[in-house]
Order: sequence, then C-alpha cells, then structure tokens
Amino acid sequence: MRSLSFMIIGVQKGGTTALSHFLAQHDQICMADGKEVHLFDAPDFDPQWSVDEINQRYAAHFQAATPAQLLGEATPIYLYWPEVIPALHQYNPELKLVIMLRDPAERAISQYNMEFGRGTEVRPLWQALLLEAVRLHRDKSRAPNSARRCHSYRTRGNYAEQLQHLRRYYPDQQILIIDNSELVTQHHQTLARICKFLGVADANLPVPARIFAGDYSKNGHRICRRLLKYWFRPANKQLKNLLSDMGYSPNWPWLR
Repeated sequence: MRSLSFMIIGVQKGGTTALSHFLAQHDQICMADGKEVHLFDAPDFDPQWSVDEINQRYAAHFQAATPAQLLGEATPIYLYWPEVIPALHQYNPELKLVIMLRDPAERAISQYNMEFGRGTEVRPLWQALLLEAVRLHRDKSRAPNSARRCHSYRTRGNYAEQLQHLRRYYPDQQILIIDNSELVTQHHQTLARICKFLGVADANLPVPARIFAGDYSKNGHRICRRLLKYWFRPANKQLKNLLSDMGYSPNWPWLR
C-alpha cells in the first residue's frame, strides 16, 4: 500500500469529525475507515517501524481506496503529543497537515463533558482542572484511559506551543490551520480552501450538514468557563502572533 498524503491532526473536540465526513464525500479522496486510526499514538507503536510496516497497518483502513485517490486520516491527538510529530515526519516528510482549532476554553469543557459521559472522569470540572497537572505528571503512559488522553483539558489548548513544535518538522506550506467556526459560517469557501491545499478539485462540494459527534451542552460551568477564558489569554496572544508569522489574519471571536 502507498503512503498517506494528508492527515487531520488536531484538535480534539474541534470539528475534525465533521471535516473528515465532508472530505470523505470527495471522489478524489479516501478517508480511513473508522476516521481515527490512532496508529502513531497506539500503545504498541514502534518508532523503528519502516514505512512499509506502517502502511501494512494502514491497509485495512483503506480497502475501498482507488489508485487515483488521496489517502488521509484524522486522529486529533497527533498534534498534542510531541513525540508523534517526528514519527510522522519520518513516515512521510511530504505530508500535508490540516488543523482545526477551537476556542480552547470551550474545547476543554467539551472534552470534560465527553470524558464525564464516558465515565473516565468522575470529578467536578473545577476539581479536574486543578488536578490536571498532577495527573499528567503521574501518568505519562499511552494506555487507553491514561491522563494524557482523558484528563488533558487545559494542556491540549496550548496551541501555539504545539504549532511551534510542528513547524520544526514541517514547513508552513504543508500546514493548513482553520477555525471550526469557519466550517459552519463559510462552509463552501472553507472546503474549497482545503481542496486547493490538498490539490484536488473544488467542484461539487458537499452541502452543509450538522454532523452528530456527541450531545454536550454549552450550558453550565459558568464560573469555570470564565476562569478558563482568562487562563488562556496569554496562550491565545502567543497563538495570534504565531499565526500572523505564518501569514494568517484570523478574525475568530475567541482570538480577537
């Protein structure tokens, strides 16, 4: 099997499910069956695997692909875990990487609601946020319910730090960053932009649709939401400067 051409590598709870769904409808693209392959963050991943060995593991997810289609997958944790990025570069230095961002405060709360609903989080949000650093320090494993996967509410929102690390391995022209709101408010323009980035036609783009990925209300957590928005101000300022350096002029409400 040939190597993947692109990946959606972030961020969790940022709209990657919807974007993957839309791209999967493009006749020049084949998205991995099951969406999140979790190959490079798997507990048994070996950095010594060859490209062929990695592609052999990917093969089962692309049985419907045609020779002319681009192959892509979406696993949002790839951007967050720093050790994944050099592994991706070793696999394919020509990869094109798409990143969907979201207000980090809202993203953190959405992750908390998801983990609480799954039963992997039992503490109230304020307590989970206070305990996050301790949990991450104690558990650095790749286990399915590890702290790095389930209790990384604030650290996943340090986008500038993650993007700085990514740029050490990939040039800006192979990175496309969009805000999840753009996929809703500028649906066709955003998909056309992604198609141009990937090098596929932008005709017959899928119509807007609400892609169900969990029923997690924005209501509640009012005090924690305010504190999180205050907490993320320095990181968001750093992100805005970094995006400007990359040639972006974001007008996203949470980054103004």
